[in-house]
Order: sequence, then structure tokens, then C-alpha cells
Amino acid sequence: MNINYELYFYIMVSNKPYVWRIEEFRIGGFIKDYEDGEWFSFEIQRKDRDLKKGLKKLNPRIQKVKNKEYNYFRAPSFKGTIIRAIYLNKESEEGLYKDEENNLPYEIRSIGDELLYRQSIAETKKEIFNRLERLAVAEGLRNTN
Repeated sequence: MNINYELYFYIMVSNKPYVWRIEEFRIGGFIKDYEDGEWFSFEIQRKDRDLKKGLKKLNPRIQKVKNKEYNYFRAPSFKGTIIRAIYLNKESEEGLYKDEENNLPYEIRSIGDELLYRQSIAETKKEIFNRLERLAVAEGLRNTN
């Protein structure tokens, strides 16, 4: 029996199950102001390359994140800290939801990949994503067809 090992290896590797991943929107910014342990505000600074990823506008905006019961919160070390805000869908990144809580990013990390904020420690990333998708359809931000 003659086995082509290269073909056998290719078939075995290519038949892995598909892993479902959520597309994230990573936007840069910096810390504007903060009160230690209570809240911090950050300004989003979009770049031209963000337009290539499907975003519509380049409007800089300021968002405020507060320390609440079921989120991870760690105050930044100083003003001007460069951050990366991670949003789960376009609508929350562009700030289109009526409720400001839904427009907040899923995570905020400092440039050294230190976690400063996570939207919820009780809900999983997939649950938050599904909730935002249902809200986008319910508020008429996205067409179901």
C-alpha cells in the first residue's frame, strides 16, 4: 500500500472544525482625565486605515467609563496614557445606540497590553455580542435582510 504522506497530512490538518470568532474593531486613543477608582474618560483618535476596515466616519469623540459592580475597572496611571479600545460591532464603535452603555467598548487596554476596563465580568464576550446584535436590529440600525 503506497500512501502519499504529504496529501495525508494536508487532509488531516485542513479538516479541523471551524472556530467561530467575533470580529473586533480596535481603535486607538488616550486618557483625557480620571478620578482614581471612580471613572476615567478617553478620547478616540481614528486613523485613515480605520476607514478601510469598514468604519464610516473619522469623528474623534470622548467617552467616559465608570467603575460599576459587574465590570473590571483599573484606573490608569496618568493622563495621556495611550490606549486601545476594542469594540464588538460597528454600531457601538460609531456610537449609534440610544443607550450610552451600549456604545462603550468591550475592553480598554493600555499600550503595554495591560487591561484597564472590561464591560462585564459576569457576561461572556459572545453574550454581549449577541445582545448588541439584537439591539442593532431592534433599534433599526441594521437591516435583517
